[in-house]
Amino acid sequence: MLSEFKDLIDPRMLPSRRKYLYYYIVGLVDGEGCFSISVKKQEDAKFGWVIDPVFHVTQSKDQIAVLEILKRVFNCGRIIPKPGQEDSTFQYIVDSRKNIAEKIIPFFRKHKPVVKWREFQYFAEIVEGLERGEHRTPEGFKNLLKKAYEISSNRKHKLDDVISEMERRVDASETIRRAP
Repeated sequence: MLSEFKDLIDPRMLPSRRKYLYYYIVGLVDGEGCFSISVKKQEDAKFGWVIDPVFHVTQSKDQIAVLEILKRVFNCGRIIPKPGQEDSTFQYIVDSRKNIAEKIIPFFRKHKPVVKWREFQYFAEIVEGLERGEHRTPEGFKNLLKKAYEISSNRKHKLDDVISEMERRVDASETIRRAP
């Protein structure tokens, strides 16, 4: 029995073994979770854009205990009202790249999602690339951008536009460096 969660939920409702809880978490994330990579315009960033990984799971207000269990299992993240649905919906969010790399990715490598496996693979590759500093070079940044757009191409900014703007910025920077 998973007695450490008895303050959140009736212990009779909990799985009898931790591995069953992990299976539940994988199913929950497959249905209600997201391995998200935002591409945000940021003028003070080296290339004018940032790549921002976020893991989140959404639940209705009456199921907030499920999010509390996630927070305890992963020992990181926070629970917030979902923007625009503050009265009825909450999200468990992990946006610390360190926590994503050290806690979220290893968990889902061991306990593989079914529906979101492809999304998770790109997410993990991008986070690990960021951790290695690949985003610090123009070519590395472009490669990470392309992977982000593989997860979802339905974005505010088109990939070609982001890359063109990034390259203009790099070219301008090179011109300034070469000036006498």
